[in-house]
Amino acid sequence: MVETKLNTYLEEIDRKKAGLEKLSDDIWEFAETAFSEHNSVKALADFLRAEGFSVTEHAYGVETAFTAEFGQGRPRIGILGEFDALSGLSQKAGLAEKEALIPGANGHGCGHNLLGVGSVAAALAVKKYLEDGHQGTVVYYGCPGEEGGSGKAFMARGGAFKDLDCALTWHPGVVNAVSKDSSLANFQVLYSFKGISAHAAGCPEMGRSALDGLELMNVGTNFLREHMLDKARVHYAIIDTGGYSPNVVQSEAKAIYLIRAPKVGEALELYKRVDKIAQGAALMTETEVEKTLIKSCANLVSNRVLEQVLDQAMTDIGVPSYTEEEYEKAAAYTATAPAGADRGYRDLIEDHLDPENISFLRKNKNRRLYDFIVPYEKIHLVKSGGGSTDVGDVSWMCPTAQFNTATWAPETPGHSWQVVSQGKSETAHKGMLYAGKIIALAAMRLMENQELIRAAREEFDEEFEGQTYVPIPDEVKPRAISDIQ
Repeated sequence: MVETKLNTYLEEIDRKKAGLEKLSDDIWEFAETAFSEHNSVKALADFLRAEGFSVTEHAYGVETAFTAEFGQGRPRIGILGEFDALSGLSQKAGLAEKEALIPGANGHGCGHNLLGVGSVAAALAVKKYLEDGHQGTVVYYGCPGEEGGSGKAFMARGGAFKDLDCALTWHPGVVNAVSKDSSLANFQVLYSFKGISAHAAGCPEMGRSALDGLELMNVGTNFLREHMLDKARVHYAIIDTGGYSPNVVQSEAKAIYLIRAPKVGEALELYKRVDKIAQGAALMTETEVEKTLIKSCANLVSNRVLEQVLDQAMTDIGVPSYTEEEYEKAAAYTATAPAGADRGYRDLIEDHLDPENISFLRKNKNRRLYDFIVPYEKIHLVKSGGGSTDVGDVSWMCPTAQFNTATWAPETPGHSWQVVSQGKSETAHKGMLYAGKIIALAAMRLMENQELIRAAREEFDEEFEGQTYVPIPDEVKPRAISDIQ
C-alpha cells in the first residue's frame, strides 16, 4: 500500500512535464559558463519559488549558488542540480553534423541543462509526498561552476551539505546505471611567469623570457609523467604567450594547470612536485613565477547503501520507451562518433565480475539506444575514473550517491558537439524525467525507512575514519572564466 502511494507522487513529474522540458530547453539556450549562470539561476529559482519552495540565493558565499527548501525536520535529504555550460561548444540542436549555432559561443556539452532540471523534477515529487503529511525536508542545491570551477567545493567551504542525512544526484549519459566508482581529486592552478622585455635582435642579452620559463616548466612536467601514479593526470593550457611579435623577448606568459590523482593527498603531493618544476624553470631563465590556486575538488567516495536504493528505484520505475524515429536518430549520432569512442562501454564491461552480467552487456553492446539498465553488482571493485567531479566534495560532507540515465546515443563523446545537439531532444527529455523519478522514489523510500539512512551514515563514518576534509583556502574565490587571467 505504501509503495502504491509513493508511485502516485511520481505522477507530479508527469503533470509538470511540459514546464520542466521548457525549463531545460531555456537553460540550453542560455549556455552560461562557470559562475556566470545568472539567467539559468533566475529561471530555476523562479520556477521552484512558484512551486512553493523557500529559495535562498547567493548561497554559502557563492554568487550563482542557491537553495530551494520544502518541509521541516528530519530526514533532511539534498538533491544536487547543475546548470553550467562549456565554452566554445555552440551547436545547432537536432543536427547530426557539426554546425555552430553561434560560432565561438558556449554550449551545453555535458548536459547540465538536463541535470539541473531533472533534479528539480525530483524535488517536486518529494514535495508532494511531504505535503501529504510526511515528516522530513527536501533541499534542492543549485550548484554552479562544476566545469572547471568546483562550485560545490566552494559551497562546502561555506557550510553546505554537512547538515544533510544524505545527498542524491545524477548525470546525463549514454547508459542507465548507478555510479559505483570514484573520481580523481584535483587542483587547478594558474602559473604566471614574469621576465624582462628586450629587443630580440638588438640586445637579446638584456631580456629574460617569461615564455622560455613557461615552456621549460611544460617540458619538465612532461618528464614528470614517467614518475607519477598511473591514475594521476596533469593537463595544461597556455593562456598568455606574451604577445605576437617574435622580435620582442616576452616579459609575461601564463598557463593554467589541472593536476589530478585518485586521492586528495596524492593530488596535493603531485601539485607540490609541479610547483618545484615551475620554480626550477624560473631559476633556469632568471624569471619569476607566481602561482594562483583557482580551485580544487575532492575524490568521490561511494556509498553502497544509497547506491542500492537508487538501483532498486531505477529498476522499479523502468526505462522509458522510444519511437522508431528516436532509434534512427540515435544511430545517426552514433555514426558521427570518432573511432574508439565506445571505450566507456568497454570499461563498463570490465567493471563487472558476474559472468551473466558481462554476457548481458556484451549482447546489448550494439543496440541503437541503450534502453536497458546496467546490472548493479553489490560486490565490486571501486576504481578511480578518468575524470573529476565536485560531487566528490559533497561525498566528504554526507553520504552521497549518483547515477546516469540514457539521454544521448551510444558512443556519444563527452564534452562534444554531439552532446549539445542532443540536449533538446525527446530522448534527452525522457532520460531527464526518468532521472527525476528515480531520485524522488529513492528519497521517499529513505524517508519511509530511516534504517537505510542510518546504515548509509554508518558506512560513511567507517569510510572516513581518521580522514579530514581539506577545504579550499578562504583567500581563493570562485572565478568566472573571463576573470582568469
